[in-house]
Amino acid sequence: MAGICEIHLNRRQINAVDTPQKTIVEPGTNLIVRFINHGSPIHLTLKAINASSFTEFFHANIYVPDTEDFSIPIQEYAPSGEFSLEVIVGYGTKSEKTLIEVVRPDVDETFTDSPDLPDLDDGRGGHSSFSIGNIIPVFVTIGLSLLLYILWFMEGKIIYNYIAFVLLFLGVIAAWFSNR
Repeated sequence: MAGICEIHLNRRQINAVDTPQKTIVEPGTNLIVRFINHGSPIHLTLKAINASSFTEFFHANIYVPDTEDFSIPIQEYAPSGEFSLEVIVGYGTKSEKTLIEVVRPDVDETFTDSPDLPDLDDGRGGHSSFSIGNIIPVFVTIGLSLLLYILWFMEGKIIYNYIAFVLLFLGVIAAWFSNR
């Protein structure tokens, strides 16, 4: 539903601006600013104040001969809130503000079970499958690697270092697959 903000110009006197107190608009629609001129044609400036969360509109210079509609798009994902529109006439001598309230429609949040999704019970029961049998290969590879590193430091043969590294790598792979 597009909100319509009717602004009357030159109704009481020259350069008079009559704005509504508040206009309500929904996100994803357009705010229609309808200028109704009761006197001679007029130039005005329309300026949005603190509206960057709601619209990309900033300001416009508009010529109003008698009636003029000006559309301001409100962003689809704009939050609920308020911003002001300022109408400036008479080369800046007179200005009036009106409040624009952006109201998100209430959403009926009813959740139902989806019949096409499988049951999520996969038998794990939500706890860790830690057991001594799964951790033994890890401790064995760590122990053998430590022994090989000690031999490398004592004897200085580089082959012990390479074998220890490969053994530690195999221990990581064994630990990875033991938790599956």
